[in-house]
Amino acid sequence: MNIEVAEPGRMTQTGSSLLRLIQNNNMPILDLLVRESIQNSLDAKDSSNTKYVEVEFLTGEFDKNSLNQEFDGIEKSLNKKFEKKENRYIAVRDYHTVGLTGKLHYQDVEDNQYGNLLKLVYEISKPQENEGSGGSWGLGKTVYFRVGVGLVIYYSKIINEDGQEESRLAASLVEDENDDNSLIPAFNGKYKRGIAWWGKEIEDNKTIPITDTEYIKKFLQIFGIDPYKADETGTTIIIPYIDTEKLLENNQTTYFDAEENEVHFSWQNTIEEYIKIAVQRWYCPRLNNIYYPHSKFLRAKINGRQLSFDDMEPLFKVIQYLYNRALGVDSDYDALENDDIAIKNETIELRKVLKKSAAGYVAFTKINRKILKMNYPDNKPNPFAYINCDIPNSDTNKPILCFTRKPGMIVSYEEIGKWVDGISETPNEEYIIAIFVLNSENDLVDTSPVLSLEEYIRKSEMADHTSWNDYSVNKTNPRIVNKIQNSVVRKISKEFSVNDEDNTSKLNSGLGKLFGDLLLPPENFGKKPSPITKNIKNIKQVEKHNDVSLMFDPSLNKYSSAGLRLTFDIKSKNKISKTGLVLSIESETGNITFNEWENKMGLKKPFEIIESNVEIVTVNDNKVNDIVSASIYEPCKRNDYCTVELLKDNTTALHQLNIEMSQPAIVELKITVHLLLCRRDIKPVFKLQKGDNE
Repeated sequence: MNIEVAEPGRMTQTGSSLLRLIQNNNMPILDLLVRESIQNSLDAKDSSNTKYVEVEFLTGEFDKNSLNQEFDGIEKSLNKKFEKKENRYIAVRDYHTVGLTGKLHYQDVEDNQYGNLLKLVYEISKPQENEGSGGSWGLGKTVYFRVGVGLVIYYSKIINEDGQEESRLAASLVEDENDDNSLIPAFNGKYKRGIAWWGKEIEDNKTIPITDTEYIKKFLQIFGIDPYKADETGTTIIIPYIDTEKLLENNQTTYFDAEENEVHFSWQNTIEEYIKIAVQRWYCPRLNNIYYPHSKFLRAKINGRQLSFDDMEPLFKVIQYLYNRALGVDSDYDALENDDIAIKNETIELRKVLKKSAAGYVAFTKINRKILKMNYPDNKPNPFAYINCDIPNSDTNKPILCFTRKPGMIVSYEEIGKWVDGISETPNEEYIIAIFVLNSENDLVDTSPVLSLEEYIRKSEMADHTSWNDYSVNKTNPRIVNKIQNSVVRKISKEFSVNDEDNTSKLNSGLGKLFGDLLLPPENFGKKPSPITKNIKNIKQVEKHNDVSLMFDPSLNKYSSAGLRLTFDIKSKNKISKTGLVLSIESETGNITFNEWENKMGLKKPFEIIESNVEIVTVNDNKVNDIVSASIYEPCKRNDYCTVELLKDNTTALHQLNIEMSQPAIVELKITVHLLLCRRDIKPVFKLQKGDNE
């Protein structure tokens, strides 16, 4: 391929300035690549009856000698720069798109109709012009030059203006012209702009894409990539000389376990696994979503392997489900409904600034570890890791909110800031997940020409499309984004506000203060475990209430560095269907519930139940001796006789043990409760839940 070196000129970009245009220092380059490349493909969808656009990511190795000899003007520089014969590449290939259409050269352009080819390969700041497309800045394509050494190869097959199939091949290189090891030769031996193109030479230092199908086929074989088949159109972007290790390390969040050991998740080990997560992270609303309402949905492949709906991570399935619910679509994925998870869908209405009041829709839910498959045997990572955010090092979780418009790409995940400030945090076993979907069919009032809400937001996204911001229209700032954010926070916080009323049917066993004294560990304990603590009266305490009696034996208390293990016996005189224990905090003025302690007084939990073993000794005077164990990791367990559940009741601590019999029965239960003690100066108190008579 012949080289065309960018000539110096007035108000022209240099390679170094282009590389700084979208220097996003927060998002990993691989994420930027996935976001930009998929959006380009979706914007270029064809008009066929196919219901989806398919994007495939390819990785592999190539022979540097075979490639370098094709690049006139930089062959020797490439050979010197890269000593290894085999080097790695990454490619993005799409199907069911129109390809790089338009004129081959500027001299043929009329009425500023540049077409996809000139915009992507030869221009910067030439965005897509159709409403609902990805960006309005045209700068996103600069990410391609940052993935490798700045060299990018473009291959496309189109239907040209004559209705004939046509293949096109070109390449470009953008580099820092001030680098001592730059590849591009100086123009006329004097000037360096750090920009060059390769193709077929039509005159001195002027090229157009190569259209020779035989040459293109031979060139693609350097990477083991096949040309498009008959009747296929699309674009393949190849980026050679990538540094796998640097790409995986770029801007990655570092995670540590409880022992401060660095933790690596599976997708941080290979580019292929990372891309698999990144595609879901940013396009889960549209990926494999046959209900996507605006256009064709997205399918993705990685090295020939389809990324199916079943392959998607639970978090991203939930977000897609919420997206569909926000748009009023009931999809087949109903795992949330099967688990009796409440899903709310609220309309965000704005007055006076829009022709219709609906600015968009927010769908949200509160889910637990089970839904996210974080428990054994799946052991999925924390949802904050999936979105490349810090995992909270606390007893509570911040809400996770994302937002999107017509193209179906997640703009950003927010766990702090205006989108979520004011929404209550959840206990560390639960997560609030929410998505806001813009009402793209709405228009702003009093604008000339008419400005759609979709276009207003699209123009506010800035070059890297990671946020929405307000700006003035006709000398007035409508503050639409700010109003949407405030309304979203109000809707969600209202739903998950703390309910001060305690609706659980409980009866104080009368042992409150005594239990407080007996359960409080001795002073200075906690350094070493001891099987049985001294200085506790070996007096069994019994409390009876109607049909249920509770017995506590302090001699069975066991202390460890982590907490305290207690043993209780519950017996019923007549058949009951429910019973259990409730933990609270003793004070001089009476017992304090966990709701009052945390939500009214604003104090952190002093202790909580982390495990409970319920042994069913007898049922209707028949020996059973079966055990049901619930824990902080699996708070609800059941067997043939009963269901045992640990509850939080709008607090951060598991403080309630519910036991519900499968059938009303006369029971004898032996209960072991393991308390995690966060404070040593606060006295725990247990209450007996009233048994339901039959």
